[in-house]
Amino acid sequence: MTERSRRWRWLACALLAMACAAAPAQPRTPGIADLDNAYRQEMQAEQAALSARIAQWPADAREFNARIGQALRAGDAAASLQIAGELDAAHPDQADVQNFIASLHARAGDMPEASRRWGRALQLAPDHRWFAVRLAGVQAQSGQLADALATVDALLARSPNWSIAHNLRAGLLHDLGRDPEALAAYASAIAAAPPSAQILSNRGDLLAALGRPAEAVADYQRALALQPGYARAEAGLASTLVAVQR
Repeated sequence: MTERSRRWRWLACALLAMACAAAPAQPRTPGIADLDNAYRQEMQAEQAALSARIAQWPADAREFNARIGQALRAGDAAASLQIAGELDAAHPDQADVQNFIASLHARAGDMPEASRRWGRALQLAPDHRWFAVRLAGVQAQSGQLADALATVDALLARSPNWSIAHNLRAGLLHDLGRDPEALAAYASAIAAAPPSAQILSNRGDLLAALGRPAEAVADYQRALALQPGYARAEAGLASTLVAVQR
């Protein structure tokens, strides 16, 4: 697996973790610097929307949610899952409940159940695009790359101008060994919204790995023009320039 693939895997974990509002995500290597301003803003907007929806839950569901949060903060994952089962029994057809329970199972390492729950959340709310991102992430974490790609393709059919989805598709295609298609997917991501220094850096990483350093340098420079000081682009640019000068 390439370093860029490892970065994509880490990002998938971050996206999975953000689904659970009751406890903070646990950052993993290579580090939080992978998230650029565009990703942070998209994730913050989704978290705010999720919190607003949870605030509209019935009183008993909000109480379950609070108890789950207490259990997680106490480090009692088993209790959080037990309470989540009670929440599910009371509100089995609520998409955000399925999303919330899926995140708990993902944290616990039960990827098949997390995948099933996010699939159910998508059935209940097919336009909630972050549910699809999380489902694709857990499928990829489980090695089900073809299924993850199908999930992202279905997402793009609903959100064809969302750069986040195109970026995920490019990462999956790279992991599948389909780099020409990955480059095309990155081109679509760069043409879509929101503009992202991370996406430009991802393509730069792939171009550098494919022996196209001049194009990689151009992408890193574009990333830095978009977001000055973005660490991923600075590191990629420095290492690629060193390689070119050898």
